[in-house]
Amino acid sequence: MNKLKRTLALVATLALATTAFVGCGDDSSSSAPANNSSKTESKVDDSSTGDSSKAENKVPNTGSTLSILCWTGDDIKAMKDCFLANNSDVKDSDITWVQCGTKGGDAAENYTQYFAGDEDVDLYIAEADWIMTFINDDAVSAPLSNLGLTDDDFKTNYDYIKQIGTDSKGVLKGTSWQSTPGGFAYRADLAKEYLGASTPAEMQEKVKDWDTFMESAKTISEKTEGKMNMTATIGGLWQVFSYNRAQAWVDKDNKLAIDDSCTKFMNMVKEMRDKNYVSGEDQWGDSWFALGANGDTFGYFVCSWCFGDDTSTFGKMQGGKDNENFGKWGFVKGPQEYAWGGSWLCLSPKADNGELAEKFVKFFCSNEETMKTYAEFKGEFVNSYNVMKSIVDAKTNKSALLADGQDQFATMIEVAAGINLDGKITPYDATIKNDYIDAVNGYVKGDTASVEDALKAFKTKVASDLPEQLTWE
Repeated sequence: MNKLKRTLALVATLALATTAFVGCGDDSSSSAPANNSSKTESKVDDSSTGDSSKAENKVPNTGSTLSILCWTGDDIKAMKDCFLANNSDVKDSDITWVQCGTKGGDAAENYTQYFAGDEDVDLYIAEADWIMTFINDDAVSAPLSNLGLTDDDFKTNYDYIKQIGTDSKGVLKGTSWQSTPGGFAYRADLAKEYLGASTPAEMQEKVKDWDTFMESAKTISEKTEGKMNMTATIGGLWQVFSYNRAQAWVDKDNKLAIDDSCTKFMNMVKEMRDKNYVSGEDQWGDSWFALGANGDTFGYFVCSWCFGDDTSTFGKMQGGKDNENFGKWGFVKGPQEYAWGGSWLCLSPKADNGELAEKFVKFFCSNEETMKTYAEFKGEFVNSYNVMKSIVDAKTNKSALLADGQDQFATMIEVAAGINLDGKITPYDATIKNDYIDAVNGYVKGDTASVEDALKAFKTKVASDLPEQLTWE
């Protein structure tokens, strides 16, 4: 058993000790904040600035630099640049980072190896699908309260971000500078031609639920003689569905939970693929980007971190600024609220630069003034309803990637307010979700003959991957 599996085994032991995250009902054993299932609940206290100066920072200050472990340097580079520009007392040499793998899954294994050694690390970045592996292991994660941070520091953060960063004992171990709400990006010019939708509001009515989404897909297919997909990939559809399951992947008895949404999703994507409403391309390959650039797809499911300039993920989908389809897109909520990925700052038990670590976390994840500075510095949808509302209300954000400079944040702030993961997070989500989408793809491609066979293959694969972690009959 490698180090990662030993870590997962420890996670399983912790998970069995509590139902805070594996249960499907009331999460009364967790100290995680209540869900923000309505826009009103997510607005919280407009006056909060995250001031917890009375709390004690217990982390020593014996280290020479703030060392941050990450799997990609893109975010950290921008964060460091912004932090240095707004903190004249901090030098460039005071902050270093170690890049440990370029993909989230690879990084999780590399992190485990890194933590096993004597290398320096104060903070580290964990990805949504595997953060639970680390924050449920006290050997590699420490409470953020060790930095002198309290609930008041994160009062205006989105609840679902706190839920993901809270371990199975109800201890906050990770926080994020970003929220990653997603939506449906579509060709605005073609929406008017094929669907009669001239505005984002009119387009939202054409994709307001999955039945309507399918009707619009049929219309576009008929008007293009089957040549244009409604959306680019099954993976994009899956991002939406994965955030909207009614319960956790593991039930209160520590058994795999296969609910009706699993069957519904398989049936829907099989029909979509058979009718060419969705392409057969995989995400992240050149052909995925080419679908939008070449005009072969009507839309993509994208999220906050896809936006930026013409070299961003969404910019590449449009073929760059010189492509004839560049800037002809619109953005709407789509059939359901969802988020995609995300990154959390976690505290290492080895941390030895407490004051700077606290200052760094507060700058990006707590203080509304500096969070707004970063939101405007990078074009980031930050983890604060108050901050994002102030930007949306000011009407200052105009995206070069969207027709008429549409503000994607105005849509995303509505999406983020509707995301609720309370009681639906488990330490095994990365493994289970990967096994499920593999089963979906197998069914769509004809490797399995029916939904029943596909679900059986899914259950068999999870049993093979998590034989000791879950309860099997």
